[in-house]
Amino acid sequence: HKPPEWPPLPEDALIILPVRNTMLFPGVVFPLSVGRKRSIAAAQEAARTDKPLGILQQRDPTIDNPDESDLNRVGTVATILRYVTAPDGSHHVICQGRERFRVIEFLPGYPFTVARVERIVEQEAQTPAIEARMHHLKREAAKALELLPQAPAELLAAIEATTSGARLADIIAGFMDLKPNEKQEVLET
Repeated sequence: HKPPEWPPLPEDALIILPVRNTMLFPGVVFPLSVGRKRSIAAAQEAARTDKPLGILQQRDPTIDNPDESDLNRVGTVATILRYVTAPDGSHHVICQGRERFRVIEFLPGYPFTVARVERIVEQEAQTPAIEARMHHLKREAAKALELLPQAPAELLAAIEATTSGARLADIIAGFMDLKPNEKQEVLET
């Protein structure tokens, strides 16, 4: 196996997977279809080297070959749990969101999008008021899930088991029927 013809990734860089009309939140496991040549190269390289992917949403989903100006600057670091090439030749990655990141700068010279990033560490305080809000949110989420015809049982279990307010908000936002730009706002909050 010959080494790649591009420079090694800097320590603070991520291979970026641009996505359209979808949002991966930290703590959520989500399947992503990968169709564009640069995206397939990104997913394959991350899977081959066991590196995380930086999932960044496009501002305009109709653009087929997004450049850096078409991408949001805040996204989610994701671990690839599984890479699948289907019998029809389509590519899919099952990812788990880990944490938020902010793009510092995009780097040229790779056959896929690469960016130096700053990982966003979430500070979390547990107060009685936050715990009361979490309890209320879990109750409301359980009621909402009862109304969904195909709500997976694991989703309710994940919501019940969550002890972090930030993680609870991410899990619920990930499954809410929000527009992509609204989910981006939640991710950036």
